[in-house]
Amino acid sequence: MIGLLKKDLYVADKTSRLLLVLALVFSMVPAMGSFGSTYAMMLALMIPLNSIAYDERSKWDRYAAMLPYKMWQMVWSKYLLAYLFTLLAGAIIVLGAVVRGRITGSLDWMETLEMTILVGISALFCTALGLPALYRFGSEKGRLAMILIMGVGVGIALGITGILGEVPELPELPLPVAALLLAALAVAVTYVSFRLSVHFYRRRQNGAYD
Repeated sequence: MIGLLKKDLYVADKTSRLLLVLALVFSMVPAMGSFGSTYAMMLALMIPLNSIAYDERSKWDRYAAMLPYKMWQMVWSKYLLAYLFTLLAGAIIVLGAVVRGRITGSLDWMETLEMTILVGISALFCTALGLPALYRFGSEKGRLAMILIMGVGVGIALGITGILGEVPELPELPLPVAALLLAALAVAVTYVSFRLSVHFYRRRQNGAYD
């Protein structure tokens, strides 16, 4: 499993560096506002998409079939890659907010935290919906589906912020309760998405979608 993740990180090395730098730049620009943070998360989500496209072009799956990995491990490595870069994007958003606060002379830590959580949850759902689409339709058609899903997710996040005129306040719950609810949501969404991805990946390997 770790070997698969290392392979994906190695393949995504140059691309990921560029995308993460762009994410930091967009999150630091004061004029970008909440869109900068959202765009930073979108760039991070492009990395697993590029990884799957590379695997298809290089016929990696044919070689991987001879390795001691199960299909669910092949799929799960992509989820780990997506969540890793989601965490990195979250850290970049916070760092960008600090730099932006230095530039403008104002920094609202609570608003920054709430925006990061809101965008992170949107990224979680985009990943959960996008990866099964990639495995079902392949990298080319799946790319369009994932971009559409990401666009809808971004639109919802920005729409909520635009309608309310500010980042919506999160419910005031005790930290353990909030953490438990978010963890339960993450596990449930990831479980359903992962099972679908493994199902589609297995059928694709068997030639069902050729």
